[in-house]
Amino acid sequence: MTTAAVLGCSPAALAATQVEPRARLSFEERFDDDVRLAGAPGTVPVVGGATAAQPTGQLMSKVSPRIGLDVKDPSLKLESFYATDLLVRHGSGRVSLDHRGGLAVNKLLSRRLKVDVSGSIYRVTDPTSLPRESVARSNQPVLYGMSRLNVTQRMSRLVDVGAGYTFEGVKVLALGELNALPAGFVHTPYVEAWLRTTRRLSLGVEYRYQAFLFGDNMDQAHGAFGALRYRLGRHTTTTLRGGPVAFLGQDGTRGVLPRVKLELLHERGTFDAGLVLGHDLVGASGFSNTLWADYAGLTFNKHFSNRVRIYGAASFFRNGKAPNEDAFSLRVGERVSQGYALSTGLVFEVNRYVSMQAAVDRIAQVGMTEVAAGVNLNRNVAAVRLHMTAW
Repeated sequence: MTTAAVLGCSPAALAATQVEPRARLSFEERFDDDVRLAGAPGTVPVVGGATAAQPTGQLMSKVSPRIGLDVKDPSLKLESFYATDLLVRHGSGRVSLDHRGGLAVNKLLSRRLKVDVSGSIYRVTDPTSLPRESVARSNQPVLYGMSRLNVTQRMSRLVDVGAGYTFEGVKVLALGELNALPAGFVHTPYVEAWLRTTRRLSLGVEYRYQAFLFGDNMDQAHGAFGALRYRLGRHTTTTLRGGPVAFLGQDGTRGVLPRVKLELLHERGTFDAGLVLGHDLVGASGFSNTLWADYAGLTFNKHFSNRVRIYGAASFFRNGKAPNEDAFSLRVGERVSQGYALSTGLVFEVNRYVSMQAAVDRIAQVGMTEVAAGVNLNRNVAAVRLHMTAW
């Protein structure tokens, strides 16, 4: 799609095209009390097996080269990257290699028609490093991917319509009995429309279909939602979505659950923050098909100068068997998993090519019956990082 768009441009447009290669090298030293570091190789927890001994932690070194290519013109913005993470554990001598890649394209086909495409793929030995919590809740390597396509058409000064598709997939890459686990996928097409009623308020409607696949099992869900987007001020916007979701399980399970999602975004000069809260159906968890999920996340960045900033993030999840098993109970049942993550750090920009970072992370994530039984992924990480950008 991108190649065709570039070839179809006029000579004047091509003259304005900017192609910018990117290259960055990061070094990290960390202390990590990851539960997987403890015990002999035979004591690592597996489904139905015994848990490992309590971790004592060890120092690690990580080297992360990253390359990318950006392409820009008046109607196109393309960003791509590929990165590897080489992690050396000094105490045990173990070495692991992870891979990450991503692509994002924003294309204006006309003054009123816009297309957004994005995708990313991860092959990681540490599931807690993935961009979505509760994915493959175990201590096993994971292959994870996600993508999104959205087309937006401005019908008039007040009305926008859009259609899109999102994809998510995960496969646990493990030995022994876990190797029998199939890959899990979620396919989500949707259509939506927005009406700007005032300068601050927009109202929307959305229909969404979900297909959850896990091996030979396929669950489905249909949802109809209303939406409200309100600009609280010049720099703060809130969006609220809600409505019923009808769940149709292949095993005959039926049910209706509410979908609620609240987003709050603040962007102003030296400070930006985001908040998200919600309840929905999710899939691609690695060990089962469809789950209900409660989730919450908070992020912020504070710039003290052009060189110094601090950041922080906090997140929480809780999920269980779809459509509603223990969903509205405060107790943690046998088939309910939950966890949280906390992160904060300080970044110092030496110059446009070099930056330094100090960070502390706390992760608490516990898998229950349908995942790796007894696996406790609680961990604490303290790290210092050096980032060097070539161009």
